[in-house]
Amino acid sequence: MTAITEFETELARLKSGDHQPIESSTESKWNENWMSNDVSAHEPLVIALLGGAMADRLAWVFHAGYQGMMRYAFPFCPQQGWASYLVAEDKTGEYPGTVLTKSDDQNKLSGYKSWVAASDHVDHLVVQVTGSEENTLLLIDRNEAGVSLSSRESPGFLADLSQGFAAFESVSVAAERVFSSADQPPNFAQSEPHHVLTALNAFMTSQALKLGGDPDFLNKAISSLHLAGKLVEDNTVDDDFFLGIADLDAATTETARSFEQFLEDNDTSLHLRWQRDRGLVKMFSRGLQKRASWLRDK
Repeated sequence: MTAITEFETELARLKSGDHQPIESSTESKWNENWMSNDVSAHEPLVIALLGGAMADRLAWVFHAGYQGMMRYAFPFCPQQGWASYLVAEDKTGEYPGTVLTKSDDQNKLSGYKSWVAASDHVDHLVVQVTGSEENTLLLIDRNEAGVSLSSRESPGFLADLSQGFAAFESVSVAAERVFSSADQPPNFAQSEPHHVLTALNAFMTSQALKLGGDPDFLNKAISSLHLAGKLVEDNTVDDDFFLGIADLDAATTETARSFEQFLEDNDTSLHLRWQRDRGLVKMFSRGLQKRASWLRDK
């Protein structure tokens, strides 16, 4: 089954009500539900769709899209478990950034990264080491010698999702786990909004179906999901892909306005959770819409 065929198949199941939200009040429970449903076994955009439909809060929506992005952007990641992309570093200089020391027979990683998604439960780390011409990507498991992860006490945004720090002390990295950023797939730069917005529309669809939602915004969410899939089906790249993501973002924002009002009228507890993390809806909008306007005016 091709990636787009699987996506359309699972989208049809979502529309028919086969994919339902699952209560996941903690990250541990979210992890348990994710693993028991084998979400990571699917194609990247399907991971975002299934995870978003299963989510009961926006922290898990983001994480579902993020896991889909990880499998698209870094296909060398193991299929099982959760993965995180470690890029951010401490700007104060208190915690030095990562450095890879290479020799004929070994690679050693030392230094720090300042943001790790799902730091309490992540299994695989893709660590970016900045180079003068291209960046190096390292695949490291959390339980390897010299790896230390810790989590922030009170993240201000998407607080249900653990968000932490990583320290590496002379971590050995096998040659077959060293990759180049030059090998990253097309559309890498927009793969996060592509997958997160897909998860968000799947979330709105599954929740609305569960609560007997208005057909109007249900149709809008489903239309956005078809748009997300079409970008894959048509092999859209470069500026055309960017404009497609900007259109997906704009449509999702419009649908979310109606969905928020629907929640306020029909599910108080979910509406409160939505209000807390509603910034996710426009997380990518400013950059996407500004550049899209520039591209269209060229």
